[in-house]
Amino acid sequence: MSSIRTMGVSVTDVHTEALLPLGFEHTEPAGPDGEGEKTWIYVQMTGADTVIGSVCSFGDGAVTYVVQKSPINTHAGRVVGVAQHVIAQNSYGFILRKGLGLVLADTGDITANLGLMVGDAVGTADDAGAVTTQAFGIATAAISATATGKAFLSCVG
Repeated sequence: MSSIRTMGVSVTDVHTEALLPLGFEHTEPAGPDGEGEKTWIYVQMTGADTVIGSVCSFGDGAVTYVVQKSPINTHAGRVVGVAQHVIAQNSYGFILRKGLGLVLADTGDITANLGLMVGDAVGTADDAGAVTTQAFGIATAAISATATGKAFLSCVG
């Protein structure tokens, strides 16, 4: 995980008060690991605490970057990013918006090289049902049920 600091805040820092504007994005340049650039977005978590790989989306009628673990079967267009570390309820921190990261599978397995949609368990991912299903990323390898695995993320919420 990166230790690059943005305006004095690391992408892994979590605070009980906002240190940056909600929606602030930070892009890490590609490094020697071959994983490419990563774009992070600063949010406030509402509802339950995240775990590594929690899929996070806007709540109903959201007008700010206050997010929650994605409710069951949420449309991919509402997905803001995926937590790469724990963020406690009502705390502030960065979630991964774009790039290679970890995602949490729902109660079924995820197949390698398929698109990802919000799963049928809160804050999880599942295989996209068809090539026409809107997705927020793609699994780079198979991920077992309820486990985390790597995926290329491209969240637009």
